Amino acid sequence: MRVYDEDDYLSKLKFQHRLLLKMIDRNSFPFYSLALEKDLSEGEVEQVLMLCQELQKEYEEQCELGFVHHTPLLVHFVGMLPEKLPIAETLQALKAQNLYIDLIDVLQRAEKRVEED
Repeated sequence: MRVYDEDDYLSKLKFQHRLLLKMIDRNSFPFYSLALEKDLSEGEVEQVLMLCQELQKEYEEQCELGFVHHTPLLVHFVGMLPEKLPIAETLQALKAQNLYIDLIDVLQRAEKRVEED
């Protein structure tokens, strides 16, 4: 039976993680690449995707009701996004990975309006 030094094992895993990050095609999976880069847990990634799913439903309901401004969706997104993730970069990565495209377009436009004010 081989005994592992926990620190050596963890160090090796971190190194392998960095190598894998260099190997993946960031253009194919930009959100997942960002999640790896920012060291998100599985729960944090699921949280972001569930948040987008929830906001997508809200967005569709707002459209049916005739809403034109969706800044409250951006506020909700920003408030629930894990702190490790930069807002603009996360939105760009989600869109580039073709996740929740309509919602992300709306959130990006709302973010631009907020920045301009």
